Amino acid sequence: MASFPRSKLVVGLVLAVAAFVAVPAGMAAHLSGSEGVTAAPLPSVALPANPAGEHPLPAPAASATSPMAQRVLAELANAHVPLNRAFLPNFNARTTVAGGSVTPLYSSAPAPMGLGYWGVQDVNGTDTGTVGYTSSVAGQWNLNSIQTMYLDNDGPDQFTVQLNTVLTNVDLLGDTSNQFWIQNVPFYTESTHQLTLIDNIWNFSSSAFYMDPSTIYAHGPGGAVVPGVYYYAVGPTFDLAPPFTVNLYNNASVVNDRPTVFFNYSITASNGTNWAGSFDFAEFNSTGSAIPTGPAPPPTFQINGLAAGNQGYLLNDAEIMLGGPGGGSTTNVVGIDSTMGLWTLPNGTSTFQPVPAAYDFGTDTGETSAGIAEWGSTGASPLAHLGAGPSLLYPLWGLTHAHPGAMTTTVDLTPSNAFAFASPGPSFSAPAAAWAPTDPSGVTTYTLAPGTYTWKFLLSDFNPTVATTSANASMTVGLTRNASLGVYTPLWAWNNGQLAAISVAGTGTIGNPYVLDHSSAPIDPLFGEFSDYEFPVFAGVQLVGTTAYVSAVGMPTFSITYSLPAEQAAVSGLGEPTTNFLQYNFWGVQHVSIGYSTISGWFYSADSGFPLGNVVFWNSTHNLVAGNTFLDMSTALIFYGGGYNTVWGNTFSAATAIAPNPGTILYGGTPLGLWLIESNDLVYNNYFDVTYNAYTPTNDIYNGAPAFYFDHFNVPLQSASNVRSVNGWALSGSILGLSWQGGNYWNDYGAQWAPYGHLPYNGGYLIYPSGDYLPLTANPLYLIVFHETGLAGGTAWSVTFDGITESSTSAYIGFSDFNGTYAYVVGPVSGHTAHPATGAATIAGAHTQVTIKWT
Repeated sequence: MASFPRSKLVVGLVLAVAAFVAVPAGMAAHLSGSEGVTAAPLPSVALPANPAGEHPLPAPAASATSPMAQRVLAELANAHVPLNRAFLPNFNARTTVAGGSVTPLYSSAPAPMGLGYWGVQDVNGTDTGTVGYTSSVAGQWNLNSIQTMYLDNDGPDQFTVQLNTVLTNVDLLGDTSNQFWIQNVPFYTESTHQLTLIDNIWNFSSSAFYMDPSTIYAHGPGGAVVPGVYYYAVGPTFDLAPPFTVNLYNNASVVNDRPTVFFNYSITASNGTNWAGSFDFAEFNSTGSAIPTGPAPPPTFQINGLAAGNQGYLLNDAEIMLGGPGGGSTTNVVGIDSTMGLWTLPNGTSTFQPVPAAYDFGTDTGETSAGIAEWGSTGASPLAHLGAGPSLLYPLWGLTHAHPGAMTTTVDLTPSNAFAFASPGPSFSAPAAAWAPTDPSGVTTYTLAPGTYTWKFLLSDFNPTVATTSANASMTVGLTRNASLGVYTPLWAWNNGQLAAISVAGTGTIGNPYVLDHSSAPIDPLFGEFSDYEFPVFAGVQLVGTTAYVSAVGMPTFSITYSLPAEQAAVSGLGEPTTNFLQYNFWGVQHVSIGYSTISGWFYSADSGFPLGNVVFWNSTHNLVAGNTFLDMSTALIFYGGGYNTVWGNTFSAATAIAPNPGTILYGGTPLGLWLIESNDLVYNNYFDVTYNAYTPTNDIYNGAPAFYFDHFNVPLQSASNVRSVNGWALSGSILGLSWQGGNYWNDYGAQWAPYGHLPYNGGYLIYPSGDYLPLTANPLYLIVFHETGLAGGTAWSVTFDGITESSTSAYIGFSDFNGTYAYVVGPVSGHTAHPATGAATIAGAHTQVTIKWT
């Protein structure tokens, strides 16, 4: 309903200073800040509390991974299946056959770290493909300790362990060529020590991956088929603090004459308590009738090292791995002490055998992890040992280049929050390197397979250092400061003590906060690493658990160029931009202020539904985001699980990621500005000019529970000169240059879902039940009231004014708008005629009334 094109709105327009508009009792709350205007009182008009229509949320973006990923992700969204219940295949993988054997599907981290066997082993000095069949695959996961930290996957402290196998010879209506991917998955939450058993079944019979609803004849009570996509079931949940051991079994059999798979488990807690059983089963529909005429052929798990499976590009393998909490996500592991083992029960035998060869990663799954180093023990039943370190991908045992056993490297690093990378060989190779988490104490011991490794240590404003080890070693690495290098690495801190190393001034007090380093420099390409579903490994700023006062002012853009081969090939193959901007991530922090910076960045379209934002605060309180310019390509700013944070004086503008294939960009062309998933935040004096300005969901994205969030989108009406102090920052003034302060400027205020005067503004329920009671407008709003006579009391009537329709059973219907002339139409009332029925009404610096007479 604006009387001027929004594209021509002049930000900073100063209006005449005067008292607030004089309006009837009950009407003042419906004006958003008219100034310098007086008007005669009008009758009290009851305006609806909520807009007539809802503003639709952005639909899940079509994935550019492949047509198959696009279909699967869209159908999961349509079926409202949480992504932490769907453990996606790696739709981007494409296996090849070299020398008669299949090749691995991952070449670098992040990868599904753990233990994988795909039918290739050393035979007389040559890695040779074989084909094996087994009725049961067993995986063991022993966990002593773990710490993950990754904000983009819905669960910073959540991850999955997956026992994945491929079931073949599955009879469906007489066709035994069918193959199904069987996943037995412990889903673990560190903070609550809860482990939930979940399973998935995906149709690997062809490249269509289509799951017909009739595929499963019977299943356990917690299971469901998502038509066209997959089968899943949620099993029991256990309270389980480390250390503990989980044994998983994928068992194939014939039950009721039909092919059947069982998901079995045995769990032993630290106090010796044991739980065991079968939490789900799936009986395949081999006959199409209730009574089979005979037993189906036995289904069997296949491990095929000679060729890809029926779908043409994924492997028929066996793997137990650790990765993100579903939906193709990844996680960063910063500390772990664990072991994994994998056994099969070959057909015709009665004894489980350890897999004869193993890599330190799986293949078929899309969930991945980084920060895990592995080595393989020897003996009758070898295991993979998982510790914090570089996720280098190599064979653990049974292959020609395997190096069983362990080699340790202890690093005493200063500053303790410098970054460490390692690559195999006598010289450092960035394309082959992997990130190694560093302990906040500064002393970290890494355990890897025996070999030669070259390490690189680096931090913004410090000279990088390179060192090579080829045996058990200890080294002291002290980086020397060189301010001329600028910000060429991310800025990370795991506690208050690490803030000084990434700051140029300050002591952490409210009067003298740490000021983060903000001298711009190209970010080293090492930090452009991302997973197969393009979840980034590194944020540009990441603070965890800090409570000191921190100011990030005039920050660099953290621009990254994807120049390393793996990332360069991925973005080039998908038609994505070759550059991006790293995020800001905060977990459990207080007193952080981000100000007067330009912040941007795009995300991958396949990651719709995850909390990917340019700035993310998780479980954080009393922080400030002020005066920034968000060039929003996907999602700009996210708060989850905290509260009492302030968002003030920021501009949210839509920006376009220039890409050969624009469909690869998450919410490309329809960005989301502010995503609030917590209560008690204060959001005011911001300029929102994107498609979806702000959103507060009605569920908890972490656990899926229903939730309502109550935030404040305006301060009480007050002078623009009034000062509010937050974290020592003095906030005053108006982003539109007005003489008063209130709420925010919203580019859709006046749209059908958010008509002028309907307060609070809630964007078409996108920030419901909260809202802005004093939305900003560059020009004053005035009331225009339609007064009817001639209808019996209680008769419903309506008026459409400037495209907005309102109804009432009282004698008055009111609208708000700017100066201008607008068309109106009076809705019909049976048996009556309106005079006039149509017309034009002019608003000219005062409230206006139009009388409608009915005969």
